[in-house]
Amino acid sequence: MPGLQSAGGDTDVDRKRRGAYPTPPWLVRLVVAEAATAAGDREVVVVDPACGDGRFLVAAGRRIAARGGRARLVGCDVDPSAVTAARAALGDDATVVLADALDHDWGALRGAVDVVVGNPPYLSQLAAATTRGGSSRHGGGPYADVAVEFLALAHRLARPDGGRIGLVLPQSILASRDAAPVRAALDGAGRIVWSWWSPTAVFDAQVLVCALVVELGSPAPAPSWTAIVTSSLGLPALPDLDVAGTLGDRCRLSSNFRDQYYGLVPAVVEDGPGPPLVASGLIDPATCRWGQRPMTFARRRFLRPTVELDRLSPSMRRWADRLLVPKVLVANQTRVIEAAVDAAGAWLPGVPAVTARPGPDDDPWLVAAVLTSPIASRWAWQRAAGTGLSSGALRLGPRWLAELPWPTGPLATAVAALREGDVHACGRAVTVAYGLDPEAPRPAALTAWWRAGLPGGR
Repeated sequence: MPGLQSAGGDTDVDRKRRGAYPTPPWLVRLVVAEAATAAGDREVVVVDPACGDGRFLVAAGRRIAARGGRARLVGCDVDPSAVTAARAALGDDATVVLADALDHDWGALRGAVDVVVGNPPYLSQLAAATTRGGSSRHGGGPYADVAVEFLALAHRLARPDGGRIGLVLPQSILASRDAAPVRAALDGAGRIVWSWWSPTAVFDAQVLVCALVVELGSPAPAPSWTAIVTSSLGLPALPDLDVAGTLGDRCRLSSNFRDQYYGLVPAVVEDGPGPPLVASGLIDPATCRWGQRPMTFARRRFLRPTVELDRLSPSMRRWADRLLVPKVLVANQTRVIEAAVDAAGAWLPGVPAVTARPGPDDDPWLVAAVLTSPIASRWAWQRAAGTGLSSGALRLGPRWLAELPWPTGPLATAVAALREGDVHACGRAVTVAYGLDPEAPRPAALTAWWRAGLPGGR
């Protein structure tokens, strides 16, 4: 088979606009070895819907030939230079079309492909230059990365009775809410038979990625998609818990977004008479570091940032009034959950901290105690692994936290410890409230992992 050639002529701007980042050869070989397992006399149909220079198809053709099979290779790409390079690399062994795979008429190939492989483009829906500008037409939510749409397309192309899908994907696909419909559809049609994940960026996109192979036609109970990350990181397993309801049953959770960020910009001053602005970086377990630790807001440095309420717009003032109540603030982009209690209702949360507002008859210290535990942090990793800006952090959302199971046991000991600032004792008491023996091997391993993740515990 002819060798690969560079598409050439690409600038960084062009590649970023298309989300086109060549996959390292070693990762191509890794995915293809697990996806292209078919062999025998019959023709094996292989499709790469974002084929670039054809490297996945080249590897798949060689793999299938080495196993005694015959491959029919089909590629598709939106970039004319990439299509030219793929045709040169594949010669007469393949059909490569110039088209957008998401709009292309796949005809008789729909539901008839043995192997779908590739590395779909990385087009963030949060970036103006690469957003589709609306909801997904292929199964994902409005903020689903375009790679999610390619995964949904792969599902439609692959044979439902044994077809395999082997793709390199952004790690956010493992837990993001907007990818959930596609994950659920695949869970109902097949199972993940192989996965790989890297804690560091492996190619120029500077995006943390995973790779997985899904086999259709044999759905079976399997660990959550986030286990691809948690197992690679060696996180201890979460034991069975004694629970009664959820955190969302006891408080209202919310998070600030772009509107609140920009709405606060004209009102934040240094050490004014208004309420303190508390961002994630000022939140430690059971402790608020406002006035002790500097923070940056809107490219300005503050030690004692406060909000001048009179400078807020009417809608922002209503937002502030709703949040100036007793509550718990939860930091974001942390290794374990870090929560601080605002018993007086005096703080305003910065972006992207999460706010938990208990009912008028409920104690915010109870909420903070449950959050300040190895169980809560490990559960959060099970729910949201892969969402953080780094491999060792979580992006916590209010909907996810609302699902946190609430322990059945008493929490008075945990609350007393947390009020005294004894975070370790709080975590131990909450573990007992979940019906676990802290000295048993699995809870003990979980506690050791959690303590290592606390600020200063590394």
